[in-house]
Amino acid sequence: MRFLRIENLHVVLYIFVLSLMILSLALVYSASVRYSEVIGLKNDPHELAMKHAAKTVFALILLVIASKLPLRFWKDFTHIFMMIAVGLLIAVLIIGEKKKGAIRSIDFKMFELQPSFVALYAMIFHFARLIEKKGERIKEFKTGYLPMLSWIGVIAILVFLQPNFSQGLIIIMVGLSMVYLGGASLKHLLSTILASAPFLLVYLFSAEYRYQRILTFFERIFSQSLTDPDPQVRYSIYAIGSGGLFGVGIGNSRFRELFIPESYGDFIFAIVGEEFGFIGSVGILLIYLLIFFTGFLMIRKLNDVFSKLVTAGTIIALLFYVFANTLVVVGVFPTTGLPLPFLSYGGSATVMHAIGIGVLINIASNLKSSNQTEMEPLIYRSKVYEG
Repeated sequence: MRFLRIENLHVVLYIFVLSLMILSLALVYSASVRYSEVIGLKNDPHELAMKHAAKTVFALILLVIASKLPLRFWKDFTHIFMMIAVGLLIAVLIIGEKKKGAIRSIDFKMFELQPSFVALYAMIFHFARLIEKKGERIKEFKTGYLPMLSWIGVIAILVFLQPNFSQGLIIIMVGLSMVYLGGASLKHLLSTILASAPFLLVYLFSAEYRYQRILTFFERIFSQSLTDPDPQVRYSIYAIGSGGLFGVGIGNSRFRELFIPESYGDFIFAIVGEEFGFIGSVGILLIYLLIFFTGFLMIRKLNDVFSKLVTAGTIIALLFYVFANTLVVVGVFPTTGLPLPFLSYGGSATVMHAIGIGVLINIASNLKSSNQTEMEPLIYRSKVYEG
C-alpha cells in the first residue's frame, strides 16, 4: 500500500476522515428527513439534517485549525484544558439540560456541549504530557501511578453522576490504556481493575434502565421471542439483513421511519447496512481499520513520547467507540448509546474527534521517510528515558 508511505500519512488521515464526514451528511439526511416527516418535527423535516451539516462543517474547520497549531500549544496548555474539562463536568450537573433521564449537555443557545467528550480528549493530552514528564517515575505507585489514577477517577465519577455509564467506562479504559503504554506497572493496573470492578458492577445494576438493558441483551441472545423489550436492536439487525450484498440504495431505507427511531444517531450503522449492503458496511469498517492502521504506523515511527501517546490515546478512543457502536447494532453487545465516530448525528462527539484527528494530522505531517527507525516496542515501555 504505497499510499500509506510515512510521508503521506497526514494526507491519508485527512482523506479518510473527510470521506466519513461527507458520507455522514448523506446518511443522516436519508435517516432523519423521512423520520422527521412522520413525527412532524416542527413542520421542518430538514431541520435535523441541516443542523448536522452545520456541526459537521464546524468540526471540519476545527480539524483544520488543530492540524495547523504547533504541537507546543497542546503540550503547554494541557493542564488548563484539563481544569476546563473538570469545570464543565461539574457545571453540567448544576445547569445541564435533562434529557431522557440524564443530564449530559449544557445548552449555550447556539449549540449544546457534552463535557464528557471534552474531558476525554483533555485527559488524552494531559496524560501524554504527564507521562512524558514523569518518565520512569510512572512505575512508582505514589508519585507516578496514583496521581494519574486520581484524574481518571475524578473524571469517571463526574461522568457517572450524569449518569453516563458507557462514556465513563470509555474514559476509564482509554486512561488506563495510556498509563499502561506509558510504562506503568502491570501489577498496579491489575490491582486497580480488580478493586474497581465491584463498584462498577454495583453502579451498573443500580439503575433500572441499565439493569433492563442487560436483561434485554441476554433475552435477545437466548430467546427468539418477537416481543423484544428493546425492538430497536432487533429491527436494526433486520435492517442490516434486508440490505443483502449491495443494499437497497441510498435513501430507500424502509426501517428508518418508525422501526428504528432516531436511526440517524447511535443506530446509523443499521442504515448503512440496509442502504449500502454488506459490501458498503465492510467498506465503512475498512476505512476505520485504515485509520487505526495509520495511527499504528505513526506510533511505530515517532520518537517523541508526547506525540506517541496522543496518537495512541486518540486511536484507542476511536477504536472503542467503533467497536462498541457496531457490536450493539448487530446485537452482540448491550445498548450503550455511544455514537459512531464521524457518521452518527453529532455535535460534541464529532467536534472533539475532529480536533483529535487534527492533532494527529499535525503530528503526521512532521514525519519524514528519512526518520524511519527500527520497529520498536509500541510506546517505549521500559528504556525510553535512559541516558
